[in-house]
Amino acid sequence: MASIRLFLCGATLLVACGSDGGVGTDAGTKPDTSTGSDASQTIDSSSDAGTDAAKDATYDGPMPIKHVIVIVKENHTFDNYFGSFPGAEGTTTANTSRGVIQVKEAPDKTPRDMCHAHDCALTDLDNGKMDGWDAVTGSTTNGDDLAYSQYLEKDIPNYWAYAKSYGLGDHFFANVLGPSFPGHLFVLAAQAGWAYGNPNTQIYWPYWGCDQAGSTTMPTQDQNSCTEKPIFPCLKIPAVPDVLPQGVDWKFYGSNFYLLPEVWSMFDAVDSIRHGSDWSKVVTYNNFAKDIQANALPAVTWLVNQDLGDEHPNIGSVCAGENWTVGMINLVMQSNYWKDTAILFTMDDFGGWYDHVAPPRKDGCDANKPYGLGFRLPLIIISPYAKKGVFKEVSEQASIPRFIEKVFGSTQTLHSIDPAAQDEQANDLYGAFDFSQTPLPPLVLQQRTCP
Repeated sequence: MASIRLFLCGATLLVACGSDGGVGTDAGTKPDTSTGSDASQTIDSSSDAGTDAAKDATYDGPMPIKHVIVIVKENHTFDNYFGSFPGAEGTTTANTSRGVIQVKEAPDKTPRDMCHAHDCALTDLDNGKMDGWDAVTGSTTNGDDLAYSQYLEKDIPNYWAYAKSYGLGDHFFANVLGPSFPGHLFVLAAQAGWAYGNPNTQIYWPYWGCDQAGSTTMPTQDQNSCTEKPIFPCLKIPAVPDVLPQGVDWKFYGSNFYLLPEVWSMFDAVDSIRHGSDWSKVVTYNNFAKDIQANALPAVTWLVNQDLGDEHPNIGSVCAGENWTVGMINLVMQSNYWKDTAILFTMDDFGGWYDHVAPPRKDGCDANKPYGLGFRLPLIIISPYAKKGVFKEVSEQASIPRFIEKVFGSTQTLHSIDPAAQDEQANDLYGAFDFSQTPLPPLVLQQRTCP
């Protein structure tokens, strides 16, 4: 039984969480009966995301993108948000230990969080059968099949509007089968120091990383012994700011947990930034609007909500989270920045929700505990130069740093500094753009009245 504790679970304050997000049970062997709602769309699991065909686009003109905004929300899979999206590799059924079931509509506010720790993800995965969710405690409490439920277009209409008007990636994977800490860090650094779990905070503490108590550890996979190696979550690793060319500025806009003194940011776990002058570039998201109005938006922006608008199960409303996102995107759409901006919207991890597509790459020391890719996450590509439609190339969280490197012409990669970084092999997302097309117009949306 999970011990009762108060700490940050999935990057959000929860009560009665198990270690790294929950406790899972062993999954039995089950038949593989996965199906998709669009039978004509298939996954090329043999295709490496790092092939030249996947990474390079046939465009030789000047780069029209001058600003990249990365929005990261909490804990949803692709099927959970876009399982019924037209033309996407989705499904409206799910594989369980009792056979194939029809998925239900997900509630705007969920009654509980679900285990999304590494051990639970392995149970869900069931060696690639993708049918182990109902073997995890809390996924189907009292027969409600919460883990298998989905949001429909009417539940998140503005996210669907962005996806229809611009682009939607349906083969975008987490880099880790696990929770928030590695997921958030991958979009900043294309690695997580081989971590696959969250720091083991025993009491309430609003930040992860170098600011934690000296006794704090997190689980990593030792690449020499192939065993778990607990380490302090303050990593001496490079991050995207280390490879940005001179003159390309950046900021991280985050939450400060209701007026607490420090902004929540996974840059807290990057030693050189947390203990260097660049920490001043980690600010609250209230500054995002101010910087746009002052014509001072940096070239690279991370925009991360960690309060009631984060869409985390059992914390806030999905509708409220969508409204927050719409408000922020409207600021860009209604400014001079729209004409040269690319917005990448995604999640930090799978949150315990079902997804029917098996991760196509298994890396690391132990094939039974793959580190290579986790479950699919939503990726909405919003830009005047987004290629309208469903982007089907295999990509991953490390693709976001790779995209930034290529857009701004970085002369070195994160991988060239630290081989643990996954950016060089990752799809660069250029296939989701047409830089020579007539620019798409902005889509200013109305925030909704929430249930």
